[in-house]
Amino acid sequence: MWIRTFILSIILIGSCFQSISAKSYEIPDVRVEITINKDGTVQVTEHLTYVFDGSFSWAEYQIQRQGFSAITNIQILENGNSYINKNTETPGTFSVAKNNEAIKITWHYSAEDEKRTFTISYTLQGALTVGPEWSQFFWNFLSADRDKSTNQLNINIQLPKSTSTDSLFSWTRGPKGQFDLQQTSETFTIDGTNIDDDEFAKVRAVFPTSVLNKSQISVTDAQFSLTQAQEEEKTYQQERNQQIERQKYLDNLWKTLNYVIILLSVGIFYGLYQKYGKRHPTSRFSSTETIMIPGEIRPATIGWLLQGRNITSNLLMATVLDLARQGYFNIQEEPPEEGFLANDKPTFSIERMEKQLNEELKGWEKQIVSFVEQRIDDGHHKLHHIFEGTNSEVSSWFTKWKNNFKEYAFNQSWIDKQSYTGCYWNIAVQSFLVIASIPAIIYAGPVGLIALFVTMFALIFSFLIIRRTPKGEEVYHEWDKYKEGLENAKAHSISSNKLDKHFIYGLAFSLGEKELQNIITTNTDVMPVIAWISFSSSTSSVANVASSFSTLGATGATSFPGTSGGAGASASAAGGGASASAG
Repeated sequence: MWIRTFILSIILIGSCFQSISAKSYEIPDVRVEITINKDGTVQVTEHLTYVFDGSFSWAEYQIQRQGFSAITNIQILENGNSYINKNTETPGTFSVAKNNEAIKITWHYSAEDEKRTFTISYTLQGALTVGPEWSQFFWNFLSADRDKSTNQLNINIQLPKSTSTDSLFSWTRGPKGQFDLQQTSETFTIDGTNIDDDEFAKVRAVFPTSVLNKSQISVTDAQFSLTQAQEEEKTYQQERNQQIERQKYLDNLWKTLNYVIILLSVGIFYGLYQKYGKRHPTSRFSSTETIMIPGEIRPATIGWLLQGRNITSNLLMATVLDLARQGYFNIQEEPPEEGFLANDKPTFSIERMEKQLNEELKGWEKQIVSFVEQRIDDGHHKLHHIFEGTNSEVSSWFTKWKNNFKEYAFNQSWIDKQSYTGCYWNIAVQSFLVIASIPAIIYAGPVGLIALFVTMFALIFSFLIIRRTPKGEEVYHEWDKYKEGLENAKAHSISSNKLDKHFIYGLAFSLGEKELQNIITTNTDVMPVIAWISFSSSTSSVANVASSFSTLGATGATSFPGTSGGAGASASAAGGGASASAG
């Protein structure tokens, strides 16, 4: 059982990776041209080169609303051609959306297996920190929240006029050793390479305020000075170096702890399984499938055991049909419903018969009888409306019914309650180890994924520790052979007077539509006569009766409950932080 679950999980993960890899894109090259104007505004022109593998129709550029007070003149260009600012999805158009955190620019095009370069242009106001003698442009050119890595980053910052090179100062923040910074009398040039998608690229450029037109600007930070910027960068670099050293230490530590976590996870699961979950032997039981009903256990109850203790709508439907078989209800086949969303399948109505409740009925069975009576009195006669899952009254009732049924099922002494101790202990320990494996990924790199996968699988497999008692194992084995017999009904001869009972058990076992039809059609020479269901005149053959029965069973799977504006520039913090994506 657990091997099958493991294989299915691997297949599912593999198919997800395959579907993701079927369509991809990269943004390897980013070029940014910054022009600082005399009036203190900043013109940003960013060229993004996309490499598309597959078909794409839109792209998105998002900039955090920080480090500037306003953004204007937004344009999207490609090969010198401007996109139109229009809120449509037509190729050649773009739209702008804003909220308190970010500004999102979306443009539309048509691309397939090709390289395209898009240009985003806009003007920033309030993006400079202006002091009495010194000013700065402090900007985050690559967000650490973007989806794609950047192979090549080129930034050019142009001042409004020349000044002496010894009065220009600049610093970069980001991955150490991956930036080359050059400056002339009026430009700063920064080249960066191989910047991962979780790394940022910030540049701080400080220059004399005199390069700006004093009649067009005003001081935004009277305390800002070159000394302040130098001290902040010195402190940042010291903290950065300490962080790198600490990172190296943690990397080595967590590489070791990664393997400790794996050993603990496997060892604890194995120990708890051996103590609480090791299965009782079944070699003494017959392995031959049978069509003989092993006993008088309620269909829902044995269905609960065979379906891994899951309470599904099939169990509720099987109980309704079993109560009808006992004479508490009569079910009438009705024509298909009309309407645009209707199909050609028949519907079924239900009515309460005069039979009084038998004392042998279980409490959860009596609950169903009473609830159906109430719903019929309220004018709901169609079976798929009786237990309509969207109705709050039905959902509330179903929750209470499920709890009562669950209590009854557990009281059959089929499940070893002591094994839950091992299950819960494993959940607690493995949950802790899953959390502990997250730092292993952060610090140990890809090898840390091994610990995460191992602990997650060990956590998922916790429920394998829950086992049946010797009595439960015997009951499960007997009824599982009967279930196999129903699954292979065509190979058996089933008495016509027990077809309905076999069908109800098959429904409780969640057999498929074809298997349920096979139960009814095993004896094609005899038209099934079932007292508790009245078929319409059109249902005149064994095949039609089988089809109607499978539709009746499907009613339980479809209708019952339980199925289906920013601040201006700051002297100590970088503004911006743009990220781009495509789809």
